[in-house]
Parts: sequence; structure tokens; C-alpha cells
Amino acid sequence: MEEKGRISIRNIAVLVFLSIIGDCVLVYPSLITSISKQDAWISSFLSIPAGLAVLLLLLRVHQLYPDLTFIQLCQRILGPWLGSLISIWYLFHLLMNSAIYLREVGDFMNSQTYVMTPLPVINLLLILALMWGMYMGLEPIARTAQILLPLCLAFTLFLILCLLPQCESQQLKPMLEQGIPKIMEGSLFALSYPFGELAFLLMIFPYVNKKPGLKKSVLLAGLTASVLLSVLLLVSLMVLGPFVTEHSVYTSYTLSKKINIGNFLQRVESMMSIAWIITTFVKTILHFYAFTLGMTQLLRLDNVRTFLGPSFMILFGLIIVSAPNITYYLDTIVHAWIYWDLTDSVVLPLLLLVVYKLRSKGNHSLGSG
Repeated sequence: MEEKGRISIRNIAVLVFLSIIGDCVLVYPSLITSISKQDAWISSFLSIPAGLAVLLLLLRVHQLYPDLTFIQLCQRILGPWLGSLISIWYLFHLLMNSAIYLREVGDFMNSQTYVMTPLPVINLLLILALMWGMYMGLEPIARTAQILLPLCLAFTLFLILCLLPQCESQQLKPMLEQGIPKIMEGSLFALSYPFGELAFLLMIFPYVNKKPGLKKSVLLAGLTASVLLSVLLLVSLMVLGPFVTEHSVYTSYTLSKKINIGNFLQRVESMMSIAWIITTFVKTILHFYAFTLGMTQLLRLDNVRTFLGPSFMILFGLIIVSAPNITYYLDTIVHAWIYWDLTDSVVLPLLLLVVYKLRSKGNHSLGSG
């Protein structure tokens, strides 16, 4: 499949922003607090420079051959056999991430809003929406995300601003009680979620209109989104305290229930739900788009639509078998998943860079991009 559409610098900045806050806006505070406790906000802010370094690494790999996707880069730099092997690993990661994100949305809707609706029905409706987006292509996906961004941003900022009067700095004490190792471990998780999940960008960057400012826009979007997540985590700790933040699976949803202005403005949790579902859905469709595009290139198919039907059936099954529930996912899978994320977003790009440099020095022709 060759994608005909092209997206602008502004589009890719919006996609990076929404992908970073994505599912994290709801589960990020509890995940980091479960490790660093009341020092989780320190872990989160410490992870920002490392996260921007991951983005810089992805941009550097993209600059090797700006017109090639990650799958094509692997074939060009590593050769057909090793390149295909690493591509399969990379694509399986994208597919599993898509299944996990949809499972998170399905579990949330099934447990908080549509409690009488069977989970498979919710999953099926999500997949149908995903199918519609996939058939429309990358450009409509990016334009839709750009339209929805102000809504998500406004809801999240509204949540933070309304909770500021309830913030108590005493909830952050005693500081550094967990010690530096725990803070650094929390930073590793804060780096992996969400920056480690941005490896799919190497499948999207080739379809960005080549204009000056790509690096600056992507880094600025990454910095803004990561600061927003860190501030949200800090507010969660100061309003709910470390214990409730850690044990509340959907922390931002719980936070939104605390808003009560003059007994008039309250029960605004549905706004937070909408923002979270939108951002997570955008992140999911980008991962699944990268997966289908990569499979098409790996198998050398002419038309992606012949592959979409089976891939949706596989995805539907994976949503069910990936995790029995969100609690199991957060308690068990997440702790191993960070290494998978960091392998695809850090180790594999570094491998491509090193092999490229070695082959270039050895005068082995790599061809032009």
C-alpha cells in the first residue's frame, strides 16, 4: 500500500501531542504513584528530558532516509532477512498496543458508563469506528485529530484549574521518603509511558510534507504534552493524596468527581471521559494504521484493503485475550511492557543508526532514500 495523503507539520504536532497524553491522561498518575508514591511528580518531571531525547532519536533515524518507513529502513540498512525479522517484532508490538488501548477503553466504558452492555459489544463498536477511520486514510485521521484537539485540551485544563483550590502541598510530604532508586524507577516508567510508545512515528514521518520546522514542532508538542501530564499527576497527588491516587485505576475520572463549584457546577466526569476516549482512540488508530501499512510493505501487497478484514478479526480476538481486566493489566503486564516499548523506541533505532554508520564507513553502498 502506498499512502497517497500527506499531512502538514501542524498535523504531526497534533498527533504527537494526542499520542503522548492518549491513554495516559487517565491511568498515568496511578501507575507512576504506585512506584514513587508521593515523589511521583519528581519522577514525572525528571523523565521529560529523556523523553525528548527519545523523540530526537526517532527524528534522527527518520533523517537517514526521509522517504522510507521503519519497515523499509530495516530492509535497506539491515538487509532482507534481519530486516524482516526485526520488522515482524516491531509490527507485532504495534498490533498488541492497538489491542491493549482498545481494551482499556472497552473496560472503562463497561465499568463506568455502559455497565449493562456486554464488553464484546463495546469492543465491536470501537472496531467499527476504527475501520471507518482506516478506510478514510491518514490525512482525514490527522485532520479529525486537529479538530478534536481543542476539545480535549479544554477539558483537561478545565479539570486542573477547577481543582487548584483543593490542592494541599502537605500531601507531598515527606519528600524523597522512597529514596532516589524508587524515584528513578518511577522515571523509567514515566519515560516508557508515553514516550516509549512513540515508535510508530517512524511509520508516519515519511508522509509529512517536508517543510522546515518538523523537529521543532515535534519536540514542542512532546514537551507540552509531557508537562501537562506531569502537572495532572501533581494535582492528583495534592488533591487525592498518594494512597488514593495509587489505588484509583482511573485517577483523572476520580479527580473530576471532586469538582464542585458552589453546588452548581459538578458531575463533570463525563467531560473527562470524552477527552480520554478521544485521545486514546487517536493513539489506537495511529498504531493500527502503522501496523497495517507495515504489513502491507513487508508482504509487498498492492492494496491494503485486502488485508484490513483479517487484521480487524485478529484485533478483535486480541482485545479479549490480551488481559482479563484493567487491574491485571496495570499490576502485571505494565511492568514487563515497558521493556518492549523501550526496545522498539530506543534499542531498534539505535541499532539502525549504528549499522548505518558502520556500513557507511565501510564504503558499503546503502543506496539513496
